[in-house]
Amino acid sequence: MEGKQYISELVKAMKNGDQLAFNAIHNMYYDKLTAFVRMYTKDIQDAEDIVQDTFIKIWNAKDKLDTIDSFNSYLYRMAYNAFLDGRRKDVKEQNMLDSWKYKRMLDTIEEDDELKKRRIQKLKAAIELLPPRCKEVFLLCKFENRSHDEIATALSISKKTVQAQMCKAYTLIRNALNLDDTLNLFLLFPELFEVDKS
Repeated sequence: MEGKQYISELVKAMKNGDQLAFNAIHNMYYDKLTAFVRMYTKDIQDAEDIVQDTFIKIWNAKDKLDTIDSFNSYLYRMAYNAFLDGRRKDVKEQNMLDSWKYKRMLDTIEEDDELKKRRIQKLKAAIELLPPRCKEVFLLCKFENRSHDEIATALSISKKTVQAQMCKAYTLIRNALNLDDTLNLFLLFPELFEVDKS
C-alpha cells in the first residue's frame, strides 16, 4: 500500500528517527526519482548521485517534515533543486578555472625572461628525476605530442598504464618542485595540463 495515509505514517516515523521508515521511503521513491532526474541529466550515474544526495538531505532535515503538506511534491522539488545546485557548482568551478587560466596568462606575459628560464630549468631537472618508464611515457606525451593510445601501442602497454604513469609523473614533478598541490603546478606550467588526445 502506497496511499497518502501510508506515506504520511512513514514520514511521521522517519521524523522520529525511524531508520526502517526512511528505508521504506527510499525504496518506494528511488527508481521514480532517478527517472525524474534523468529527464534533466542523461547520465545515469549523475542522476543516481543526485537522488542519493536528495535522500541524505531529507534524512538530515527530517525534523522539518511536519510542516510539509505534500511529501511527494517536496521530495521531487528537493531532487530538482539538487540537480540545479550541481549545475551551479559545475559552472562556478569552470569559471574559477577560467579565471586562473587568465591570471596565469597575464603573469606569464609580465614576468621577466630570467625567471622563465629558471623555472624551465627546474622543470627539466624534475623530469630527469622521473623513473625510466614514467619519464619515457611523459616525454612521448608532452614533448612528442603522442596520444595515450599511440604511446600504449608504441610501448606495448595498456592505455590504463599510460594514464597511471602520467598521473605518477605529475605527482613526482609537483613534489620535486615543492608545490603543495596540482593547481600550483598548473599555474606554473599550464602547458603540462593541455587535454591529452586519446
